[in-house]
Amino acid sequence: MGKYAAPVRILGGSALIALIIALVFPVIRDGISDERTRNGVLMQAVPFFAVFAAILLLYILLGYIIAYRFNGKVPNRTYKGVENTLVIGILVGVVLLFQPIDFVGYRYGFLLVLASLLAFILWSHVVGRTRRADLELSRFTTGQQIAGGVAFVVIAALLSGVILQANAPREPFGVRERVWNTYDEAEKAVVRDQALATFSNVEVPFVILFSLVPAALFFFIVREVVASLGRESQTASSPLTPQRSSA
Repeated sequence: MGKYAAPVRILGGSALIALIIALVFPVIRDGISDERTRNGVLMQAVPFFAVFAAILLLYILLGYIIAYRFNGKVPNRTYKGVENTLVIGILVGVVLLFQPIDFVGYRYGFLLVLASLLAFILWSHVVGRTRRADLELSRFTTGQQIAGGVAFVVIAALLSGVILQANAPREPFGVRERVWNTYDEAEKAVVRDQALATFSNVEVPFVILFSLVPAALFFFIVREVVASLGRESQTASSPLTPQRSSA
């Protein structure tokens, strides 16, 4: 923990101060008697910029910790897999932003571009191992590939399920409450069926596509972690046996 002490103290402490300012400043501002000064642009903007500064500082701190923790430790085969997945996530997000099918795709495209871009910036600060170092590693076994595949399916299913559950159509299905209350049961059934059909035919495919990117990241990470655990187990059971190397 000592190697993280300086950045945590500087960046984390600065973020904490910014959050305190964001919480305390509105109280101080509301105590100003001059209404013109109290409602000034600067007075209103200080809490926003304080929160923004805190988020930015914490993001920089996270990047430093990730870089310090994983520099030179991630095999190139996994490093490139994660990097390429994030690039694909950005490209897919851009496509969703400009697709003409439905506005729902724009929402998920924006989130995908934002998350993939932020993750790519963090990952770009990590230095992977060289390709030559990868030559010392044995190829992934079938079991390791299956472990990564299982992680992919589980994460995609869980993330899709959570998002779909949170966004499932509910009364009054996009209709104003007062208007909904004037409908008879037949009219309500028509609106309900239309909302459910749109949800199934439009939102569900977009959510599944959105979930594939983080699921792919888990595929590469879990596969490498399982392979690493296998190497450690093999080394512990036969410490005097030299490791086999294969391309």
